[in-house]
Amino acid sequence: MKKLLRPFLTPMGRKNTEAVTGTLLLLFCVEHLAANLFLLWPDPAPYQWYTESLGRSLLIRIMEVGLFALFIVHIGLGMKMRLHQRRVRMMNPRIPKVTNFASRTVGYTGIVILIFLVIHLARFFVPNRITRPTTFDLYEQAHIAFANIWYMLFYVVSMAALGFHLRHGIKSAIFSFKRLPPSSIPQLRRVGGWLAIIIPAGLAYIAVHIFITQ
Repeated sequence: MKKLLRPFLTPMGRKNTEAVTGTLLLLFCVEHLAANLFLLWPDPAPYQWYTESLGRSLLIRIMEVGLFALFIVHIGLGMKMRLHQRRVRMMNPRIPKVTNFASRTVGYTGIVILIFLVIHLARFFVPNRITRPTTFDLYEQAHIAFANIWYMLFYVVSMAALGFHLRHGIKSAIFSFKRLPPSSIPQLRRVGGWLAIIIPAGLAYIAVHIFITQ
């Protein structure tokens, strides 16, 4: 078992694993934004049909377990890598400091996102999947939550943190994938830069729109 895990335990292996898990979580963010756009519709039926379909699917339940595993691995590796980088800098203060804001604050934005995930899952996932699966209306509860100014502001701040985190993460992931054709890297960086804006801005817009129109 140790031999199988050895490639993933090296500094480069951890970085590559972090890049892969981050890329998969980015795909989840795209799907989550697409699904949440249904919250803008005055008719709750499309969103309710979508969420109920997910709840009935065994495949989706299995994928949810995989998603939780991705989060745990990504968070654990991220914390380990940041601690390692801090130790290296303490031992060798001549190493140039990172000047990019998104890179400099990636640890802090990660903490904000983790706090957001815990609160958001407790507010929506736990009652919808565990405590009140037959009576919890996600469409209604999302509108109730975003009608609260404090929850809406907390959500918007969390999405801003997500934007900076994605900006750093996408750049790092592209750098980690060594086998990418050099000619594709500028295009991937541009697409990644836009995704780092569109995803959090779109999710934040949904929350603000619901707050304003309630």
